[in-house]
Amino acid sequence: MKKILIMKKETKELLYKIFVIYIGTASLMIGPFFVNYTLGKILSVLGLALLTIQTQKTKSYNLSLLNVVGICGYIYSIITQ
Repeated sequence: MKKILIMKKETKELLYKIFVIYIGTASLMIGPFFVNYTLGKILSVLGLALLTIQTQKTKSYNLSLLNVVGICGYIYSIITQ
């Protein structure tokens, strides 16, 4: 029989905190300082995408919409660069 790996709730919460909250926030804090470069735009898109997960969890749909619009703007800027 195969063993199915089931994560504990605490492990899921820790991964959520590390990847979504901390890395998303750090990316969004660093990205705007380098927004003239492609790396800054990519960091901003990454940060907004990760923080959109948080806004969905807290049911802040107005912030989710703003994040999606920001992501589209940064992607458009990367494409037309």
